[in-house]
Amino acid sequence: NMMCWKSYSMTSPAKVVLLACGSYNPVTNMHLRMFEIARDALHKTGRYQVVSGIISPVGDGYNKKDLVSAKHRCEMLKAALKSSDWIKMDTWESSQSTWSTTAKVLRHHKQQLEVQFNSTHKPSPSKRRKKQHNSVSDIPENQLPQIEAEGDHVPNIKLLCGADLLESFAVPGLWDEEDIEYIVGALGLVVITRSGSDPLKFIYESDILTKLQENIFIVTEWIYNDISSTKVRRALRRGDSVKYVLQDSVIDYIREHQLYGSPDNTI
Repeated sequence: NMMCWKSYSMTSPAKVVLLACGSYNPVTNMHLRMFEIARDALHKTGRYQVVSGIISPVGDGYNKKDLVSAKHRCEMLKAALKSSDWIKMDTWESSQSTWSTTAKVLRHHKQQLEVQFNSTHKPSPSKRRKKQHNSVSDIPENQLPQIEAEGDHVPNIKLLCGADLLESFAVPGLWDEEDIEYIVGALGLVVITRSGSDPLKFIYESDILTKLQENIFIVTEWIYNDISSTKVRRALRRGDSVKYVLQDSVIDYIREHQLYGSPDNTI
């Protein structure tokens, strides 16, 4: 149930950066687990080395019911990711005044990786300083873990997503075909899917996904956990406990700011 990307080196594993987009309203343990599951699966092939993960929350321009401000969602992510040494939250998308397409977000991060890679591959310190100064990743909270830059290649960026996003590619008019070509064809998808779901069917039913299927890496999550932010918000609204579903630091933040209609003493 696993298809692999065409290009890989027989000598050293290809470096990969995983990027996930979403509302993170609020960030749950399942959002974080996706990164761990994907990294394990890619490493086990022996062909990929995941060097970092990026979580990119949507901005306030994404008009969605019950969406709390990007400021709060970013603070919750920052708190949740304190215990990770390889996943970082990035605020570029959430700081845009209008909603950004997934392809645009990926393009931005690909460009950032190139800037970072080139700055560490230039012998001249003055050039290096200049490049780094021009880089968005100078902003401390956007700082990516320093990527080891040995070898001649910029790490490949891949979109990490759930099967629902894969399925959405087949909805007529929802995605620009050029964006699908770029996201899947030029970069690649890592899809986390639950046991019992059939992502191959979504690929089969879509002409464009079938054409690009060698760039789709499917990972089955056997320790299935149906945590959804919608259910979490409902529990919070009702004053029910969400301990062990969210990171404690996120629960503390929600309590402190009384988000999602939660009374501040019953989380």
